[in-house]
Amino acid sequence: MSRDVVGEIIGYNLPLAKDDHRVKADGGGDLTSQALGRKLEALARSPFSFFRGTFHLMATDVLQQRAKGCERRAPTALIVGDLHLENFGVYRGANGKLVFDVNDFDDVGFGPADFDLQRLCTSALLIPGLSASVRANAAKAIAKAWADGVERIGGRFPVGTYEDDKAEEPVRSLLRGHSGKTRVEQLLKAAPDKGHKAFTLEGSPPKYARVGKSFVSMVEKSLLDYLAALKDLKIEVSHTWDVLDVAYRFKGNGSLGRWRFSALLGRGDERRIVEIKEARESCLDEVLSHPAPQERARAQTASIRRMQGSPWPRVAGTHLGKVPALAREVQAEEEKLSTEAFAGKDAGDDAEAQLVSYARQCGEVTARMVCRANAPALLDDASFDAQVCARKALEFAQGYAAQVESDHKAYLKGRAEIAKALGVER
Repeated sequence: MSRDVVGEIIGYNLPLAKDDHRVKADGGGDLTSQALGRKLEALARSPFSFFRGTFHLMATDVLQQRAKGCERRAPTALIVGDLHLENFGVYRGANGKLVFDVNDFDDVGFGPADFDLQRLCTSALLIPGLSASVRANAAKAIAKAWADGVERIGGRFPVGTYEDDKAEEPVRSLLRGHSGKTRVEQLLKAAPDKGHKAFTLEGSPPKYARVGKSFVSMVEKSLLDYLAALKDLKIEVSHTWDVLDVAYRFKGNGSLGRWRFSALLGRGDERRIVEIKEARESCLDEVLSHPAPQERARAQTASIRRMQGSPWPRVAGTHLGKVPALAREVQAEEEKLSTEAFAGKDAGDDAEAQLVSYARQCGEVTARMVCRANAPALLDDASFDAQVCARKALEFAQGYAAQVESDHKAYLKGRAEIAKALGVER
């Protein structure tokens, strides 16, 4: 099946660039154009960064079987879809404990149970700044941990969280290092002014931008829907918080260009930050031509509650105008590891061993997640063999990583065309 990388990137992002989707800054300026510009810059940095921001390409390649080695070997399951080594992190779950788990569910949906494994292995093979042998060892560690985990966990229920008592380095240090993080530390970064009443507009580039009054009003209404949804979910939260500030949020890679706002809430000296993000249809559903969901954000919320060992305590569906959105309180303890920790200038002498250990633990967490959400389907399928799936996923990833590198080169050649089509000035 033929592929047009430039055309597919334009087609996927074009809805974000429509006039009725653009977010205007307070006093003028097109924030959507800025966000899309940042996305194009991110895609150019490396094949790994390109891979992170173009999930729609792999979804099409695998689900439409236009990539070599993607034959169906596992039953349909609830999967993350857009999984890679930087989509894991630390947060405080609903059980009150600090856990290590998957932290991005933008494209959650239904697909082959080994799809997340294929993508996770491919991401390991694309980490920049490392030798091919080191990357291969990381991918092998992921595959082995996933297969062994699926076989070991089987039909257990409940499937436990991944916490300090189970973790190895570098995840153990990540958990311990952020267990004492306070809301004051969080606010010093996001809203450092006296009294913490407004998001900072500083930074290079800035993380926040002031928006026009119509978007402020939209976010305020969205917060009311969010609070009502939390109440429906039997989650206790006060309704007496004042909205101190609303800002557009530049964050992520592939999601840049979506509506994404941060709201700073205050009650006396207390502060909370709630992020509200447009809930776009999953690429999995788009590729498979499934009908567009009417309640995408609610489906995301339900998926999170099934897949995370201890879900985010305050996450719920809402709307930005008529656009479905997912709202979540941002925690002070949240943190993740960038792949630069293993290959950047600050990487230690044991960085390679740390990477393999980290990769193995990501494979274990992914195995726990797929069993937690899908054990009946896996166990009921006589043809499913976790070890075979792991071996074939690794073989697929080795070939697909080369495809991503080729696609990245095609993107660099066509970047100006994409920018023009999306109305992004370079």
